[in-house]
Amino acid sequence: MKLDISALLNKRESYRDFTFSVDPDKVEDSALLPEDITLKGEICVKGRVSDCDGYFMLKATVHADYETRCDRCLAPVSDTVEFPFSRIAVSSSADIEKIGVDEEDVLFVRDGGVDFDRELIEELCLELPVYHLCEEDCPGLCDVCGQRLDGSCKCKKEKEIDPRLESFQKLLEKMKKE
Repeated sequence: MKLDISALLNKRESYRDFTFSVDPDKVEDSALLPEDITLKGEICVKGRVSDCDGYFMLKATVHADYETRCDRCLAPVSDTVEFPFSRIAVSSSADIEKIGVDEEDVLFVRDGGVDFDRELIEELCLELPVYHLCEEDCPGLCDVCGQRLDGSCKCKKEKEIDPRLESFQKLLEKMKKE
């Protein structure tokens, strides 16, 4: 999605508010998203780009709904991620030196607009939680039968004894017999 800032470039406006949606399937770099994450719908972006005498400051709030699986029990999980997004946009490389920022953090104005879909997807990937749970106290799955450990598992768990302490177990059994 290209954000038109030609009115800012011509000094007709000092800022421009914008709202748009990004279809992740139409962005070249949507493959950056983790394989286990599926976005539900479009990524919503709402913000403002301001003229700062020589560069443009883009600030926005990004909102995306997604689906994945619980990392303990593999149940489906739906969640939302919302985060602030900000970048500086410049017309030329000379402007980067003037404002003293890294080139990696800068967007370039091309043909009267700024295209920041790639940066948006990258930032979304960084903002997604690393660990997903269906419930805060999700019990997980049984090692033996694979059932969820919420009462549906009927396996009898025998305590495994550390081989180094096995001799003490034998001693306890012998004492119980006496």
